[in-house]
Amino acid sequence: MLLVARKALAAVHSKAIRLTTREVHYLSSILVSPPLVSLDLPENWIPYSDPPPLAAFETEQKTVVIDGKVIAEEIRTKIISEVGKMKKAVGKVPGLAVVLVGQQRDSQTYVRNKIKACEEAGIKSVLAELPEDCSEGHIISVLKEFNEDTSIHGVLVQLPLPQHLDESKILNMVRLEKDVDGFHPLNMGNLAMRGREPLFVSCTPKGCVELLIRAGVEIAGKNAVVIGRSNIVGLPMSLLLQA
Repeated sequence: MLLVARKALAAVHSKAIRLTTREVHYLSSILVSPPLVSLDLPENWIPYSDPPPLAAFETEQKTVVIDGKVIAEEIRTKIISEVGKMKKAVGKVPGLAVVLVGQQRDSQTYVRNKIKACEEAGIKSVLAELPEDCSEGHIISVLKEFNEDTSIHGVLVQLPLPQHLDESKILNMVRLEKDVDGFHPLNMGNLAMRGREPLFVSCTPKGCVELLIRAGVEIAGKNAVVIGRSNIVGLPMSLLLQA
């Protein structure tokens, strides 16, 4: 810093600008930092090296574990009771038909669990297992039969379907009032529009919202992150959280 000041003073003199002694002293005091010993520091000064304390939150953040099995058992018990009352009153029970194409293991597991849940609740279940290489026409003919069967009140097409099949075309063949998966364009569209009520909502997103509600979690006004944007889970999940 002192060298800089000297160069500046030399430049002033080289331009033949006449400065008084007081002005030269003032210029030196601007360009030259004061020596360290002149600073007002304590005698036993130790540089502060510890990080500053973290700001405390006004409210304590708590993690809540939602026990889905317990809540599912409560719902299942209530459904068993309602199905029993329905059978006693009108002599009929709800009926669910599932269309499974191919031998994909995870799909087989999902379908098996659905059938087991129906049996436990006293609901009628029908399974149509079709080969991997079946045609769209074959699937559509099966869906038409389920659509016309008055003992079947809900129809599921287990996804994903083999790549050679037109998923949208097949899903659109499920009668709107039997589309219990909520994949029909009218059900999905009504879910997306305020003031409209779909006949059915996709089961997995609806189950997530049901868990939050039964666990006492207030959804309104919260920020939520939905990972994934599939038509089966991600998209209807985001729409439900906006409702």
